[in-house]
Amino acid sequence: MKTRTTPAIRSKRPIGSRLLPDGSAGAITQWFPTQWPRIGGKTLLPLANDAFNGTRFLAAYQPGKLVFMYVAGCGEDHSMPTVGTGLLGLARRLRMPLHKVSVTAQVHLRDRFRELNADRYGALTTSADGYPCSDLGYDNWMGQHILPNSKPLDGSPVVLAERCLAVRLPADLSIREFDKRLHARMRNAALNPWLGSQAGQAHCRLIGIAPEEAMRATAYGFGAIMRASQAQEFYVFRPKGFDADRLIRIAERIIHDHVVAPGRQATAGWKSRAQGFGQAFKGSAGTSNKMPRSTQVGNS
Repeated sequence: MKTRTTPAIRSKRPIGSRLLPDGSAGAITQWFPTQWPRIGGKTLLPLANDAFNGTRFLAAYQPGKLVFMYVAGCGEDHSMPTVGTGLLGLARRLRMPLHKVSVTAQVHLRDRFRELNADRYGALTTSADGYPCSDLGYDNWMGQHILPNSKPLDGSPVVLAERCLAVRLPADLSIREFDKRLHARMRNAALNPWLGSQAGQAHCRLIGIAPEEAMRATAYGFGAIMRASQAQEFYVFRPKGFDADRLIRIAERIIHDHVVAPGRQATAGWKSRAQGFGQAFKGSAGTSNKMPRSTQVGNS
């Protein structure tokens, strides 16, 4: 069976040629022939303009909890301006747009960022000699402006707010389930899997960096031990323009599909990997239902 390959981008620009002047604060200052993945991929279909004003949706939709979708970044230590730290430093090393995109039910977003700072979310990586190490700059997370080119649809439960999208979930859709569906629809642009793909490895060869040195994880403390968990919320994402439009569309699509086609939604439960569960329960005869142990990083 033949597989499709993405055609190479042809350009008269030399690889590595400068896009922005020396000293620019931007993350992408050089040109490379890499096609960045877009959240949602090609399967992201638009909704009708009256999708949230139609009788089918209005008759079934019951407003529930309010959650907030945010885009965050970190880095740029003012005491060390020449050292690339945090996610901004990683974006500059990779020459690609990177942000953390996720959901919280906390009304005050700064409280969520304080939690990310305490965990040093995404700081754990692999050193050039193959050892786990913790990078600087992952303790100053800040919310970014989300500036789409277009607005949410009329009557949409998704509202553009200050540094976030305010989303009114249906009463029968939990926050955790919405978060899972959101990341499932954005997984094609997730950083760690992309770095392991052929496209990601080719890009890393172009810029002279090993993919393992760019992959991110977080060391979570649980009493006397710590465990490592992949940082799954880093995406190839620009919070201004086209990507922000797609983020709104994804949120609207999740809610609309849940309300008008509830029979299509999964009803099976799942275990939280962040609490040490990394394998689905099998439960059939002759198979093991044990969960793998957490990765112990050591005590601090």
